[in-house]
Amino acid sequence: MSLSKKISLFNIANILSFIRIFLAIPLAYSVDKICFESSINDIYFFLAICFLIALSDMLDGYAARTFSVVTNLGKTLDPIADKVCVFVLFIYLTINFPNYFLFYFILLFFRDLIITISTVYFAKKNNKFFSANNFGKWFLFFISISMILFIITIPNILKYDLLIIFRNLFYFLSLIFFTISSIQYFQNILGNLRE
Repeated sequence: MSLSKKISLFNIANILSFIRIFLAIPLAYSVDKICFESSINDIYFFLAICFLIALSDMLDGYAARTFSVVTNLGKTLDPIADKVCVFVLFIYLTINFPNYFLFYFILLFFRDLIITISTVYFAKKNNKFFSANNFGKWFLFFISISMILFIITIPNILKYDLLIIFRNLFYFLSLIFFTISSIQYFQNILGNLRE
């Protein structure tokens, strides 16, 4: 591997994305510990992992722009890192709240599968890489907050009406932005197929 390829692979933005992927392991461990009898320390541990994931997400984009290390690998790696963490929470919530998350999980899984296959196809065909659209970023924000609120309201110690109202509000907003972002992604894919 040439030096330029190594630099491209191991720049600060990509390293932060790799760290976010590995943070999915303690994230899975922390959500697995959350139950009706969980203590406030279990919730703090879960929230600390979520904070580190969110921080790495903000910093990798900032680092890529600041140090001019925006690469095609980074454009692919960043959404993969996001999806790995989101899917950890989605799987847990699909098991614990199937009425809210089962159908949503299936839709998201197949949408992201189509987007991933299309990204690989267009990258190989004409070296074109898709990046996340703004509605997709808003979807990720709203669904992440909603899922965090769903999880922290599982223990008996945090069953507050206001948290449940916000949890459901963010869930509803995530559905809206999921729909809009999906339409945009598929329009982008179809537009590229016609070229």
